[in-house]
Amino acid sequence: MAVRATVSRFPIDSDAQEACGIPWGLTVTPFAAKDENGQAPVYGSDGHLLPRCENCYAYFNTYCELDQWAWNCSLCGTLNGLSSEAIARYSRPQSCAEMMSSFVDLEFPLEGSEEEILHARPVYVAAVDLSSSEEFLELTKSALQAALEALAPESLFGLATFSHKLGLYDVQGPIPVVKNVFIPQDAEGTLPIELEDVMPLLQFLAPVDTCKDRITSALETLRPTTSWERTPPGTGQELNGVLMGGRGFGMAMEALCNYLGSEYGNTFALARVFAFLSGPPDHGPGQLDTRRYGEQYASKGEDADRALLPEQTPFYKDLAAVAVQAGVCVDIFAVTNEYTDLASLKFLSIESGGSLFLYSNTDDSTLPQDMYRMLSRPYAFNCVLRLRTSTEFKPGHSYGHFFPDPQYENVQHIICCDSYATYAYDFEFANNVGFSRHSSEQPMVQIAFQYTVVVPPEELPGSELLSSKENILLNEDLGYELCSMEQPEILMNSMMVLILKWFYHCLFTRSY
Repeated sequence: MAVRATVSRFPIDSDAQEACGIPWGLTVTPFAAKDENGQAPVYGSDGHLLPRCENCYAYFNTYCELDQWAWNCSLCGTLNGLSSEAIARYSRPQSCAEMMSSFVDLEFPLEGSEEEILHARPVYVAAVDLSSSEEFLELTKSALQAALEALAPESLFGLATFSHKLGLYDVQGPIPVVKNVFIPQDAEGTLPIELEDVMPLLQFLAPVDTCKDRITSALETLRPTTSWERTPPGTGQELNGVLMGGRGFGMAMEALCNYLGSEYGNTFALARVFAFLSGPPDHGPGQLDTRRYGEQYASKGEDADRALLPEQTPFYKDLAAVAVQAGVCVDIFAVTNEYTDLASLKFLSIESGGSLFLYSNTDDSTLPQDMYRMLSRPYAFNCVLRLRTSTEFKPGHSYGHFFPDPQYENVQHIICCDSYATYAYDFEFANNVGFSRHSSEQPMVQIAFQYTVVVPPEELPGSELLSSKENILLNEDLGYELCSMEQPEILMNSMMVLILKWFYHCLFTRSY
């Protein structure tokens, strides 16, 4: 975990903060292998025995005052008692990572039964827009071929298509079979049948190691829908004699999230949807009226190309909440030179922890290369990011591709996080006093990062299943913690086969 503050010295009070005119905050790259100084953590075990503050739930660390029977929290100053196990451990400080360094990686015992661990696997689903051109589909096929090469062999892969209908492919047999469900044209419509009834999820998801060739064969069958097939005449979607409509993106994403979410934590550990879009959604729920902006700004004498456009519907922001609850991360790849209203679509990718890529045309697109690079990077999933501070100041706003916890403050859920993903926080004073000029205590920040990673079988010792790990980066005078104890449901993420679960607890030692 790497953390970088915007200033080398914190302002002493709110007047100094306003006078300097410089943002006060920090950026966090939680899945970075080393800290911002290039230092790796000290590794240890028995992370579940690490004491927590009874008041603020901060972890014990090298900056806490330790007595024989008790310790003082470095964030809030609360005196906490020590258990007999902790007293015995801390009588041998050189055997405890948290006593040796403020940046530690502690192993935690694995949660969940062996059966649950053995059956859960990472899942990837490609959702391809068929209301498109041949060039778009050829580019998408190349991108998915690159993705198949980057995916781990134990992964599961599903192929879906959308236009005026949603198609699910069964590629586990000798011949690819697709089953379609028509998407209602009405913006308030619903699918006439559940996807689980159309095709069981385990029939839809195929193992990459044994079905890669069949997946490739299924990709070759993709063809764009014709204009007469998309929308029949007399439906009110004709413009100058040209039939419009047929891109039911919103309904397709909602149905896929619900489809996958039914097996979250059981069949899969991570579900990631790659959505390939060739234009604005214009059919069914989530459809966007992209023509209104040109008319709207032209009537005001403004240049629509230079205007900052707001979202026109909360549909995709609400859908992002559904995706997070289902454990689904959505990456959107838009290949179009027409206005697609990314101001509305962006929430689905941003808040689910995914990425949003825009390419103006198929000729110059680097989509296949981007797909391969993205999937080749180390990444974590089912993440939780938590920030705490000492009592003089507090977090203000947070920024990044995450979903705020609806119940707890300063807790962000991140479905998928790679080693380059960075998040930002700004600070504000808790009162008008600010920091004390005469106190020996320095500002403290504590950031916690809980996440799960997939470990290839060849990296596991012998025939053992794996043990769960939690990285806890303890560094304080700017502390950083990871998973909060007051949110037990956050800590109960199920552990899957070939999976390590790590908690990061990072606290920086600096004078501000």
